Amino acid sequence: MKLIKCEIISNEKIGDELFKMTLFSPYIVKNAIPGQFVNIKCSENNNFDPLLRRPFSIHDVEPDFKVFSILYLLKGKGTYYLSELNSGDMVNFTGPLGNGIKTEEDENNDFLLIGGGIGVAPLYFLAKILSAQNKNVFFAAGFKYNNFLLIEKMFQRLKINYEIYSENGMHGTKGLITDFIMEKADDFKKYSIYCCGPVEMYRTLQNIFSLKDIKAKALFEEIMACGIGVCKGCVMKFKNNNGYVYKTVCKDGPLFDLMEAVFD
Repeated sequence: MKLIKCEIISNEKIGDELFKMTLFSPYIVKNAIPGQFVNIKCSENNNFDPLLRRPFSIHDVEPDFKVFSILYLLKGKGTYYLSELNSGDMVNFTGPLGNGIKTEEDENNDFLLIGGGIGVAPLYFLAKILSAQNKNVFFAAGFKYNNFLLIEKMFQRLKINYEIYSENGMHGTKGLITDFIMEKADDFKKYSIYCCGPVEMYRTLQNIFSLKDIKAKALFEEIMACGIGVCKGCVMKFKNNNGYVYKTVCKDGPLFDLMEAVFD
């Protein structure tokens, strides 16, 4: 991890309040693995409002061009600032941060990736790596609205199997992606499973998988400050042999065993 200042190659609106920013950084391209993130300063150099940096999952890397990208939704002052930046502007960030997914340590050939909303961002990077390794990848993605239409084209480019659900039925099948998992859980018992999405999705998946004795890992998102585990501002509760333990999402994670997470 190091502090980096790099140039924006493009900053495109690809859906309703959804943006894709591509940045030139040979260091990130060389060192990042799926599941890691960058912590971006979302203000001018001498301005500290907002004070805290904002964490964004690494969505994709393109080694041939030495660029990586993030996806972000407009949510507040920080993301609004990012949306106003243009090609050629500079961005200040730290990264890559967090413990990501070491695909070479998983000998399984079959992978199920479950993404909810903006949670598809880091899982796309994972799908791209697994696809390049000739793994069998199934991507199950769920959205509230149809602002993620471009994601389907990304899946098609990877030539992987996928299923898309939307709550309003305007993109894919109407319903929740957890409905699909509930129906098809037995088909994925022998798969390595990775998830990223909202807490509500995690609670439902945890219940489904516990009934089926299925293991799964998840990338968690929390409000962060330092991004390196010092401030303890992003702790979560997990089960362990002695009861419970608190871990920082930024340093100990963001990858955890979904079945050990405690949602109070």
